[in-house]
Amino acid sequence: MRKVYPSVGIFIAALSLVACSQELGRDFARYYDEQGLFALDLPSANDITVTQPQQAEEGPGLLTGVVSSPPAPSPAPQTGFGLGVTANEQPDQTTYRAFAVTSGGFATLEEMTLFFVTGDPLVDVLIDDRTRLDGAPARLVVADIVSEGQVSASIAVAVSLGDGDTGYLLAAIFPPGSWDAERGDFERVLASFRAGLPPGLETFPVVGQAS
Repeated sequence: MRKVYPSVGIFIAALSLVACSQELGRDFARYYDEQGLFALDLPSANDITVTQPQQAEEGPGLLTGVVSSPPAPSPAPQTGFGLGVTANEQPDQTTYRAFAVTSGGFATLEEMTLFFVTGDPLVDVLIDDRTRLDGAPARLVVADIVSEGQVSASIAVAVSLGDGDTGYLLAAIFPPGSWDAERGDFERVLASFRAGLPPGLETFPVVGQAS
C-alpha cells in the first residue's frame, strides 16, 4: 500500500463521494500507527495516507492519523472502435479514517462528539448510540452529509475520550444509504482497534490477516 504525507490538516472534512453500488467482502490487514498510539484492521487493497501531528491554537490538536482510501480504478479497456468497456462491478467507494486527538479539553464524551461530528450543520444524524472502542466508552454516530439540499455521502463515526488525554475518532465514509451493507465491515474495524501500542511496528503490507 502506498503511503504519503500530506500537508493538509483536517479531521473529518471534505466528505464528498460519488454514490454507486458496490460489492463488499473486503480483505483486511493490520495497520500500526507510527507514533504508537493505535492499531487497527484496514482494507488491504487500500492506499494509506498518514496525517502528521498538528497543533491547534484553540481546541484539540491532531496527534496522528491515517486515511485508508480505495485505489483509483483502472482505465476502462477500449474496443477496436474506441468504445469503453466497463466491468459489471463498481469500484469500492468507502474511505476509512482514524485519528488520535488531544481530548483533555472535553468534560464529557457527548461534548467531544458534538465538537467533531454532530455540531456540524451538514451532518444529519440518523443513529446516535453507545458503543466501546478498545474497551473505553464511545459514541457511534451514523449520519448523512447534506450539502445544498442533497445527500452527498453517509458516515459512521466512533468517538472516544480514550484515557482522558488522548482521544480517538474512527470513521467510515460511504455512498448514501448503504449503512446496512457497510455495517459489518465497520464493526470489524471498530472491534480491531487497539490504543497505546509500541511505536515503530511494521505497517502495510502485512503478511497474513489480522484477527
